[in-house]
Amino acid sequence: MKERLEEKKLIIIKEGLKALYRKGYNATGVKEITDAAGIPKGSFYNYFCSKEDFAVAAMQDFTNKELAMIEEILTDEQSSPLGRIENLYRMKIEHFISKGRYSFGCFLCNITLEMADISEVIAAEATNAFEKEYQPIIDCLQEAKDNGELEQQSDIYQIADLLRNSWLGALVIMKANKNEKPLLSFQQSLRNIILR
Repeated sequence: MKERLEEKKLIIIKEGLKALYRKGYNATGVKEITDAAGIPKGSFYNYFCSKEDFAVAAMQDFTNKELAMIEEILTDEQSSPLGRIENLYRMKIEHFISKGRYSFGCFLCNITLEMADISEVIAAEATNAFEKEYQPIIDCLQEAKDNGELEQQSDIYQIADLLRNSWLGALVIMKANKNEKPLLSFQQSLRNIILR
């Protein structure tokens, strides 16, 4: 019974996350989440204390999937550490371009921009998610420093901050402009400025 409840909860998170991604937190009601998951509205509270609780679970699910993909690319020893970082962002950029869904933006960016000033719980989860996602990049930068690909005086935390802030800014501008230009500009900066 407990396994079935957990399985159903995962379905609600998966389908509800899609609704949140499309419309945002405030524009997505609990009924829309439950309709997407194929359950009665009243059942929602068997799985989540509130819509905010659901949003945090959706953020965690999204982060875990992103992290699995990030770690897979950043541990591929066929490329150098800096090459792996370039490969990661090349793949992310190709994903946005191939889907052509620029107005969707990034789920974590979207919910952070919409809710961080309103919900301390969502703001804290966003902080946690961004830290988790960037730890493998910090590890990769350290490896690059250790093998001489980066200069010894390089501050890997400063590089990671610049990389993260540039990428997240590019995603926000991409969403506003509804095109890939900010992503391609980021890619050039990554190669010519950030990872030099």
